[in-house]
Amino acid sequence: MTTAAPASEPVLRIRGLVKKFPGVQALRSLDLDVYRGTVHAIVGENGAGKSTLMNIIAGVTNADSGALEFDGIDISTLTEQKAGALGIGMVHQERSLVPELSVAENVFAGRQPITPLGTVRWRTMARDTRSIVDLLARDIDPKARVASLSPAEQHMVEIAKALSFDLRLLILDEPTAALTPTETERLFAVVRSLRAKGISTLYITHRLNEVFELADHVTVLRDGAVTGSMNVADCTEDELIRRMVGRALTFERRNVPAAKPAREVLRVTQLRSEPRVKSASLSVHAGEIVCIAGLIGAGRTELCEALFGVRRRDSGEVILDGAPLTGRNPSDSVRRGVAMVPEDRKEAGLFLGMDVTSNVVAASLGSATRMGVVARNLSDEVASRYVSSMRIRTPNLRQILGNLSGGNQQKVLLAKWLATKPKLLIVDEPTRGVDVGAREEIYAELRALAGQGLALLVVSLDLTEVLALAHRIVVMREGRVVGEIAGDAATEEEVVRLAATG
Repeated sequence: MTTAAPASEPVLRIRGLVKKFPGVQALRSLDLDVYRGTVHAIVGENGAGKSTLMNIIAGVTNADSGALEFDGIDISTLTEQKAGALGIGMVHQERSLVPELSVAENVFAGRQPITPLGTVRWRTMARDTRSIVDLLARDIDPKARVASLSPAEQHMVEIAKALSFDLRLLILDEPTAALTPTETERLFAVVRSLRAKGISTLYITHRLNEVFELADHVTVLRDGAVTGSMNVADCTEDELIRRMVGRALTFERRNVPAAKPAREVLRVTQLRSEPRVKSASLSVHAGEIVCIAGLIGAGRTELCEALFGVRRRDSGEVILDGAPLTGRNPSDSVRRGVAMVPEDRKEAGLFLGMDVTSNVVAASLGSATRMGVVARNLSDEVASRYVSSMRIRTPNLRQILGNLSGGNQQKVLLAKWLATKPKLLIVDEPTRGVDVGAREEIYAELRALAGQGLALLVVSLDLTEVLALAHRIVVMREGRVVGEIAGDAATEEEVVRLAATG
């Protein structure tokens, strides 16, 4: 990586930025300079203030106090529309697309090309969308409904939407969380091409290897304040971690030895669930973490959803604790002792407008019910137990969940399903959008659960995560299980070979 030489004056200058939310000091007198034609990474734990800072720069929200200048223009009071007019575009971590509209309609929402008669130039819009999407190497039809796309494809549409503007500053908030390595490299190529044109990029990531691969400068946030800002060439990963969390981390543990022999909790034989799962066979034992690996579209999530009853099973056999698992919906599965933590915690797992207690007991109301009525004291007792054991950082049990960091939200989601007392816990992308500190804690929690005898089936696109957690790795390709590797013999190369070629 070649570090760009900074211009004499920053294109973005921030001084003394302060932002408060109820019960949370999000930013504390923050200073930041971003120079023209550079990639500036922003790193920090969940709750450090990264997304709040980006939302202020993009005009989503305003700061309580402080000064912001963009190319010499005061942007202290900014709207998203004004930010777009200035050439500031942002790709949010959470999707903001309209599912029922087409890809092209989403990319050019509110600024469709119009004929002199006032009608939309549909062919022009589709052509322009195609040219942008092709930069990202995605075979996405501009006419396709966004609702029909996978989460990764929808994220690519978000990125394409930002690239469709006349950009001067691009803000990317965790852009690779749902992308394959190939898609990530294509995105990096686009960012590098923007840098060569003098366009700046603010890049939020929890993946520190991306900082060293892509960025010129890096700023570290902790508790809403800057703990360091430096050239990437002048720092190390260990230094960034210490500035982020105030301590060294050792969460990566490779070559996990096989679990001790124990009873078979789950056996799946030739399961088929069209259109994504063609044939899947696997087993999970008590006290074992089995990870499902594979490329996007391999059918990993769909297999888990079929096991949990979200998707119809067309054929095959599923045995749980020696008896057929015949339930056809999640409620039946929960009653039998199966729980599933979904990939998208905000859309499918949590109630962000409700408090911590309500979220923790949402799937196990029977444990907090007296004479058919939910008892608040019983609910609080359940929630308090998990908040303590899982070290969920919250001011109190009444805190609205949306005000917690992503890592703590993920822990609440895990607690919600653990409260059902499952025999088998399915976890889809356990650390998606989670910082290195929270990731370490979630890994430790999953290992502890396995140590207590729980059977875990984990889906992850992150091979580092798979190698850190798995006692066994089941690899899927094009809807089929194509191989199995023992954790203590697994290599990244072997997993990729199976996933790509079967």
